[in-house]
This record gives sequence, structure tokens and C-alpha cells, in this order.
Amino acid sequence: MKFNNILLVAPDESDIRDIREALIEHDVLTCTDPRELVSACLDNDVHLVIIEEEFPGHSGCDLFAGLRRHRPWLAGLLLTGKAGEDLLRKALDVGFTGLLEKPVDPVKLLQRIYRAMESASHQEEETRLKTLLPLYSFGEHFLAAATEQDAFDGLVNIVSEVTRASRISVMWFREDEGCLRIVAAKGLDPELARSIRLRPGDQVAGWVYQRGKPVILNKGSQNRSIFAPLLKRQEITAAVSFPITMRGEILGVLNISQSSEEARFSEADIEMLAVVCSQAAMALANVRFRAVLEEKTRMRTILEQYFAPEVADLLISSGKDLVGIGEIKKVTVFFADIRESTSLVQRLTLKELRSFLNEFFQIFTETVFRSRGTVDKFMGDAVLAVFGAPIELDNQNLAAVRAAIDIQQQFERLRLRWVARREDFSIIDIAIGVTCGEVFLGNVGSRQRFDYTVIGTPVNVAQRIASSSPAGGIHVTREVMEDVQEDFALSEVGSMRLRGVHKLIPVYSVDREKLFFV
Repeated sequence: MKFNNILLVAPDESDIRDIREALIEHDVLTCTDPRELVSACLDNDVHLVIIEEEFPGHSGCDLFAGLRRHRPWLAGLLLTGKAGEDLLRKALDVGFTGLLEKPVDPVKLLQRIYRAMESASHQEEETRLKTLLPLYSFGEHFLAAATEQDAFDGLVNIVSEVTRASRISVMWFREDEGCLRIVAAKGLDPELARSIRLRPGDQVAGWVYQRGKPVILNKGSQNRSIFAPLLKRQEITAAVSFPITMRGEILGVLNISQSSEEARFSEADIEMLAVVCSQAAMALANVRFRAVLEEKTRMRTILEQYFAPEVADLLISSGKDLVGIGEIKKVTVFFADIRESTSLVQRLTLKELRSFLNEFFQIFTETVFRSRGTVDKFMGDAVLAVFGAPIELDNQNLAAVRAAIDIQQQFERLRLRWVARREDFSIIDIAIGVTCGEVFLGNVGSRQRFDYTVIGTPVNVAQRIASSSPAGGIHVTREVMEDVQEDFALSEVGSMRLRGVHKLIPVYSVDREKLFFV
């Protein structure tokens, strides 16, 4: 078994020459100056220290106790020529796993190192869990974020609390600018923070964003780093740049730095940042999910005024920008008008009129939705609908005419029910016009006032041929007639000159649906 990163500490290297020879196949470093001990240990990620007890002006126990303040799970063996019970107790109290007596037996040395490494591994895991588990309590704080900015600010505040870093910044990639911008910071001049822009690959943060790998820079080792030419602030003694990811996508970078002479960052800090940043990413995902859900709920409420619920769901799930939706398309336009309603209004109370119209509009809406059509708008006592968009139909003209027959029959039953209440309803009937052609179909308005509507000459044609229909009649244009003549009996009304339309329009009346017997 090969041991990595062992540090031998003694006033004179000759005192530990026999240990070095015994560990010739292992990664071993030496240190003779107590002032360099902490940096040697942290910069080289030392796992085990073998330290001489008898140091001029120092004791090995005191030096090791100082090291353990920086690396609580560090393993240690105390080297001494005067082993005794009191020294053993003192060594164990400061965290050593045992003593090594001089001269050192190579076999016992390897056995002691193995036990020390194993003990340190358990301690490291225990310390790591004690450090990391409390971080998960910040989850509730993150999940309370109502906006993305709340999540960014929360990340800065929590990292400040757990690291005591003097400077913290969260950089986020802006697609529209193609660069990283600071979205939250602490310890930075606000004007400077607003001005900073980094392209992917630029500086340390840009490199971390591009590669998705964290970077640790400590004063003792940062000059040896590939980033040494980029380190402009000499007062920074330790720094970390950590990538922030969500579902495997790198979205930004967290930067922290310290100015204290004793400050060092290690792999333990990387683990801590991984936990905190993952919670921040979950908070951001939660904020975005809520925003999407709220927008979908708003859009569904709007769309269900025009479409059947399943059609509204289909449009929302399509991922299209529903506010900007709009296209030129050939559709079937359906117009229905209650005639003699003006005379009726003069005889009814407003409450009775409202009740009757609500029943009629309910019949109309349910029938159109059932036929996969779209209710465009209610206009007083008239209704406009469209077939063939946004849901395409095999034969939109046939679907529209069948809906017209159904509405005509239901309206007659409705009228008779109201006639039983008041004879005044005997004067009304319904006229329907159906045509097809190219129209603009989509949203007209703004995000604050969404109006999904249809615009074009076919709308005027449908309205005009409905107004010229006989009592209870359904009028259609030639193209509609050609698509439905196999299923319905039709009669030619003649060519009509309609107000606002330059050319004559051939019009046909739908008499009844043909019955086929096998």
C-alpha cells in the first residue's frame, strides 16, 4: 500500500533520515521551520504528519495542535526519544494517534502509519458529515425565495455565513450578451460589480464556467498555478471559483476570496460549496417552475375562453409563444345571429335577457368545442367561431356544417322552452352563415389584454350571408357546399351582392343531412 502526502517535521533533517529511508516508496515531504508548517501542510494537502517533539522554542504537541485547527482530521504521530505515559496522554489529547520511539523500527513505522491513516480517514468522514449536514438546513431558506434575485442574494448571504469570506460574487451567464455578469455580491464596489463582464474562458471565473471545474488558489501555491498571470490583487491570500450547475448545465460561477494571512481553502470547502450551490440551483429551478406554472395557469384561463380545455392544454404544451401567436391560414368561419332579438329586448327585463343569452352561448360553446372548433367572440346576440385552426381537421367545412345543424336544432328546443314561459320568444330565430378562406388568426393586443381573434374578408362574408338567411336557415358559400354536398341536401339560393364585398358570392342553403342505409 502506498501512502500519499506524509509530512516529516524536525529541527534537523538528519533526525528523520532513517524515516525517509524507510518511506522511500511513499510521497514524503519535509519541513524544518515551524513558521512554514501550516502552509506546507495546506498547500500540499497533507494527510499525515510525523513531528519531532523536541523543537527549539516549541513542542511537537503544540505545533500539531495548531495544525489541527486548520485540518481537524489530520493524522499525526509524535516522534520522541523519551516515551512515557505522561507524554502519550498529552499526545493523544491533542489528536496524535500514537508515539514513535527513536530509533525507528521500519516495520513498526509502517504499521503505525497504516493505523494512523485509517483513524484519520474515519475522523475526516465524521468531521465532514458534521460540517456538511447542517448546511442542508439552509434548504428551507432557499426554497422561500420568490424570485431569482432572492436566490442569488440568499446564496451570497449563506456563503458569507459559512466561510466568512471578505469578497463574494455570483456571476451569471447572460445569453443576450454572451458573457458572465455579476448578479449578487458582497465586499465589492456596486459600480465596479455592474461594470464587470467576462466571456467564457476569460480570467479564472470564465475558465471555470467554460470547463465546469472548481479552482482553489492559496497564497503559498497560487504563483505556481496556471492562473498566476491573471491574479492581479496581491492582497488576496486565498480564493475559490466554483461552477453553479442545474440539470447538468453550467449557468454561472460563485467566487469567494479572503485577505487574512492565515486564510486557506481546501477540498473540504469545495464540498461545502457543492452543497450550498446545489441548494441554490434547486431554489432557482423552483422559482422558474413557479413562474412557468403561473404563466401556464394564466394562459389556460385565457385560452379556455376560446378553446375546448383539451385544445388549450395542447396549445400550452406546444411550447409556442402564445402571446405572439398569429398566422395567415385558410379556415372555416362560422357566424350565428339571433334575429328579432332587438324587438325581444324591448319586452324583457335585463335579468331575463341575460339568462336566455347565457343558455344560448352555453349551447353554442359546448357544440363548437365538441366539434373541435374555436369560439372567437360573443357579439351581443351573435357568435363567431372558427374551424380548422389552431387544431387542424380532416374536413373543417363538414365539421362546421354539422355543428350548425346541431346548434340550429338545440336553439329551437331552447326557444320553445322559453316560449312556454313567455310568448314573446316566438318571434326569434337563428340564422347561420358558413364560409371559408384565408384570414389572420392569432393574438391581437398585448400581454395585458390578450384577444385571440380572426380578421379577414371571410368574416364579413359569413356575417352577411347569415343576415340574408331565411328563418332558421343555414347559408354556405360554394367551397363549403362542394365539401359537404355528399353528406347534406343543399339548394342553390343564388349569387348575392354583399355589402363590403366587391364580387358576387354564390350562396347555398343547407336543408338537411342525408341518410344512408346499408
